[in-house]
Amino acid sequence: MPSPIRKIVAGSQRVTLVLVATTAAVLIAATAIVIYQSRTPRITKINYSELYQIAETGSAVSLAIESDTLTVQSKQGASLQATVTSDAIRQGLVEQFRKNNVPIEFRPVETSWTTTVLTWGAPFLTVLLLSLIGWRIYASMNGGVGSFRMSDQNGKQNVSFCDVAGVDEATSELSETIDFLRDPARFGRLGGRVPRGILLYGPPGTGKTLLARAVAGEAGVPFLLASGSSFQEKFAGVGASRVRRLFAEGKKVSPCIIFIDEIDALGRQRGRGNDSATADQDQTLNQLLIEMDGFDQSSSIVVIGSTNRPDVLDRALTRPGRFDREVAVNLPDVRGREAILRVHARRMQLDTQLDLSWVARGTPGFSGADLANLLNEAAIAATRDNSEAVGRTHIEFARDRILMGAERHGFMMDQDERYATAVHEAGHVAVGLAVKNGDPIHKVSILPRGRALGVTQSLPERDRLMKKLEYLEDQIAVLLGGRAAEQILLSTMTAGASNDIQRAVEIARSMVSEFGMSPLGPIYLGDPRTEPLSQSLLDRVEEAVNNIINTQLARACEVVTSKQDSIARLVELLLEHDTVEADGIEQCFAPEQPNPPLDFHPQLAPLPQPAA
Repeated sequence: MPSPIRKIVAGSQRVTLVLVATTAAVLIAATAIVIYQSRTPRITKINYSELYQIAETGSAVSLAIESDTLTVQSKQGASLQATVTSDAIRQGLVEQFRKNNVPIEFRPVETSWTTTVLTWGAPFLTVLLLSLIGWRIYASMNGGVGSFRMSDQNGKQNVSFCDVAGVDEATSELSETIDFLRDPARFGRLGGRVPRGILLYGPPGTGKTLLARAVAGEAGVPFLLASGSSFQEKFAGVGASRVRRLFAEGKKVSPCIIFIDEIDALGRQRGRGNDSATADQDQTLNQLLIEMDGFDQSSSIVVIGSTNRPDVLDRALTRPGRFDREVAVNLPDVRGREAILRVHARRMQLDTQLDLSWVARGTPGFSGADLANLLNEAAIAATRDNSEAVGRTHIEFARDRILMGAERHGFMMDQDERYATAVHEAGHVAVGLAVKNGDPIHKVSILPRGRALGVTQSLPERDRLMKKLEYLEDQIAVLLGGRAAEQILLSTMTAGASNDIQRAVEIARSMVSEFGMSPLGPIYLGDPRTEPLSQSLLDRVEEAVNNIINTQLARACEVVTSKQDSIARLVELLLEHDTVEADGIEQCFAPEQPNPPLDFHPQLAPLPQPAA
């Protein structure tokens, strides 16, 4: 029997057993109640007049008094019960029964089981609740349960450098630390010491945590994991206590690795404010500095911290003797991306025709986490298509989903908006093909994705580590190609270019205020909140930014004016197929293509070019 079927059968058997047990318990309880009620004598309620008549005639065998309740046993064997709240009337009835020689019995008041439980259980529950609250406060004040944890019962890692790819420089930097953890005495023989702290910094998703786990796995030592935010608590002094407890546990299991993830939450610069929260955080950081500086020369504890904001760390934390080394974990290059893809593809069924080097070339700027997400989305798409393996089409679908957003199938545009979107995107394509330093156009689509009505996708041929002036200018021109097409071919402007304008202005402002690529020369404005700037300089910066934007917009208008026929072909193809790949784009802009009939779209007729 297959394993899933066995699980379903076992689950149904457990459900049946629970139902049978519950039904049996209900039947037993009902039977016990019926038997108890059948054995209990039936009592008839009577009023005061009937009770007085019985007392006066002397037809009672016995009288039992329990507080305000009077129970009479008649000579016919019936039990009669009445309630008399007045003490005087109750005393008169007792005298009347006594005159007729009826035996009278005074019974104590019987409390119900609920009253008994509440009487004895309430103090016990109160003490238990107060003890629980006190224990939680004590546990929180003394480090808490979740302040740090080991990777497993023995603290050992099952991750090695075979599971890490794309960070060869960081791996080589950490190899010396592995040798030290394996043989600490070898490094202390000549009086030297291995770095006590290693700071891993880099963009999110580049594998800093995985790299730290791999170091512990290669060295075969316990791995204590803590996060920077876990040291903060609403009680003052808890953070410092947790730091002491963490390092005390590390000394017990040394040699070991103490890994503090997102250490910028703990190690921010001190003295930022005068409030109590900042003072407590400074106290926690001071305790961490003391613990890291208090290691013996032969201490076998290595502290590894990770952050993507090394600029906010306190300088005392990164000085020699604490975090001696800073290892950059950058975004992988094309070879690193291919290696990362091969690591994540081990557990996947890939098509034999799928070339991972092609995937690596088409994903510049992707981190390790992005690549893992890419393959996961492709696997989901292949499963949804009932495919036997993950192929190239699934990778394309996943990449489009990540870069451009999911398709909005339920969103319908009218023909005018659809046509305007096609013209806008065709303007991007025309300028992108005309510039010399831009990235190749990979795909254009007028299917709504995410918050965009259309998308033009370009894929860099290589990783650009240094962007030249010409590349940035071409990038601005491509971004403004959609607005140029609207002005030249539609004689109007739409709000669809808002994001393009925002990105173009950001690039132009960086060129002027950071890169020194303007007539203003090499200037750097920095943060206006911390550095005072003259209004005259700000006005000149804005003027230089506007000049760059207007120059590139005029350039894009020239390209659109000269490529109207090719744009018309691409617009017709987009209106027919919604998405056009690189091959179709090349055919539309091929010089030997015949001119399309312009009366099909009369708004494509050449119009006077606006002033730059």
